[in-house]
Amino acid sequence: MSEATTLKNALKLLPTHFADMLENLPCDITSKICEIRLRTSRPLSLTLTDDTIIPYREITVTPKDMELTAARAFRYSMHSSTAQLCEGYAAWCGGIRVGVSGTASAEGGRVVNVSDISSLNIRIPREVTGCAEDIFRRFMAERPESMLIAGEPSSGKTTFLRDLARLCGGIYRTAIIDERSELAATVSGMPTNDVGIMTDVFDRYPRKAAVETAVRVMSPQVLVCDEIGSAEDVASLEYTCDSGVALIATCHCGSLSELSHKPNISKLLADGVFDTVLLLKDRAVKDIRTAGELLCLV
Repeated sequence: MSEATTLKNALKLLPTHFADMLENLPCDITSKICEIRLRTSRPLSLTLTDDTIIPYREITVTPKDMELTAARAFRYSMHSSTAQLCEGYAAWCGGIRVGVSGTASAEGGRVVNVSDISSLNIRIPREVTGCAEDIFRRFMAERPESMLIAGEPSSGKTTFLRDLARLCGGIYRTAIIDERSELAATVSGMPTNDVGIMTDVFDRYPRKAAVETAVRVMSPQVLVCDEIGSAEDVASLEYTCDSGVALIATCHCGSLSELSHKPNISKLLADGVFDTVLLLKDRAVKDIRTAGELLCLV
């Protein structure tokens, strides 16, 4: 999907006066927009791919603007979207994800509803075809290898993972676990991003169910999933490894040494689930370690 099409999909979420203003910005800005942020009673702001933040102080987001945008993000059915709302996001067409914050209602330490939405972060994904080719040639071209891709938020993990999935899906049976429709950007059952001709997409499945189903019924050689780290992930991803499937996954981490402070990730490393660990920073690979080297390091 082209960047222009993805931006147009994002603008459909916004009130007309915001959408018109953004659509008429210079191309050197619109081509770099990666986030559109709305905060009630505060300025609309943009984040660009070079991390520049542009606040439009003359444009204040009203409660009505927020209500309309949130309603569109959840397709005018907040009640049926409670699970996504409680997880803090809405999945929009073309792989767009809308982050949500507001006032939570909790029971037993678990969020059961969110009201008075006060901030929305419309994240605009990009296909950067070829960004993972060097890593693919080094580690995946001859046989699939399990890999963990670590990095801070906005370091380029999902973009890198999407391209690596495309390359794997060109020659290996590949399964993408796409809980938030960010990797394949599936619309009506069809991936709108290039994920490779041999790739099966499990769109919006809960991760545990998707992983176990994929391994059981699709016999993948490679399984791809984004943002791992929960205790539930450990058992299902170890099941993947025990089944002889290569796993490619991402996790939030500022440095490779920080992985030792993430008990679920460090367990996966200690159990030999991953062969190689990459660190991304500023949308580039900054460090590469084998799992064994990393365990010695941390």
